[in-house]
Amino acid sequence: MQTILILGGAGFIGAALVKRFLDGEDCRVLVLEPEGADISRLEPFSGRISLVRATLDEGALIADVLDCNHVDVVIHLVSTMIPGSGLEHFQRETASVVNPSAGLFRLCAQRGVRLVYFSSGGTVYGNGCGTPHREDDALRPVSYYGLSKSLVEEMIRFEQRRSGLEYLIVRPSNAYGPGQKPGRKQGLIAVAAGKAMKGEPLQIWGDGSAVRDYIFVDDLADAVYRLVLKGVSCETVNIGSGKGHTVNEVLDILRRLMGRDLKAEYTERRGVDVDSIVLDCSRLRSYIDFRPTSLEDGIKKFTDSIGKI
Repeated sequence: MQTILILGGAGFIGAALVKRFLDGEDCRVLVLEPEGADISRLEPFSGRISLVRATLDEGALIADVLDCNHVDVVIHLVSTMIPGSGLEHFQRETASVVNPSAGLFRLCAQRGVRLVYFSSGGTVYGNGCGTPHREDDALRPVSYYGLSKSLVEEMIRFEQRRSGLEYLIVRPSNAYGPGQKPGRKQGLIAVAAGKAMKGEPLQIWGDGSAVRDYIFVDDLADAVYRLVLKGVSCETVNIGSGKGHTVNEVLDILRRLMGRDLKAEYTERRGVDVDSIVLDCSRLRSYIDFRPTSLEDGIKKFTDSIGKI
């Protein structure tokens, strides 16, 4: 049996990972969330997981959790930022997430605990490289969110050189699917669906021609589960569909599936937005058989799920 500690496991992607590992082969799951965090997504798993209330800077407590529970793998999803976050938010993130993560990585290295870090396939590559983006492309983030992710990645590689940390960095594309809340500010598909349900216009930065790679959340969780069980180590892996869709194409699919008039208001493009992001997933497929859900089928599953809210 493997013991998995998921930092940020009550979030959208975190809850999908909790479900996948619980459904897997002999996995025990612990979730770490700070006091006051919304843990409603974990309610379906009540009695099947252990919840630890702590923050990343509580190193002594985390060390005790690792030792007392014989943790094998730590999955790090903690972030307080979104792609549009500014300098002040980045400075807070540096203090509350980036800097404390260095201590976490050292704890894992000392105990032989494998680390899985969720970076961002949508923001770390930036502009200037051709698509699809490969894992060995230069990192050129143009947002503070992408900068924070690339900084943590480099800290992980430093700790591996310094003390032999076993790590897996995953760079997911834009995740979506059941469990995502339409009322939030992040995630085009969820935000647009929420606006359609309320009959409100959706603000689009630019003309809607920006291209993104979208990954159904259950496919993302399954890929990470299988990479962990396979023991992939000291590697960086893109996880996406490998296909690009413009913002306007996504909106057209939502209009058709929801049968609603979704109005878009186009405004000036932001400097933090990348023109096109499509991920090359050849490395992922060299490790596992990966066949992602089509965008239309995935959006259908999502819209069906929010219809029950």
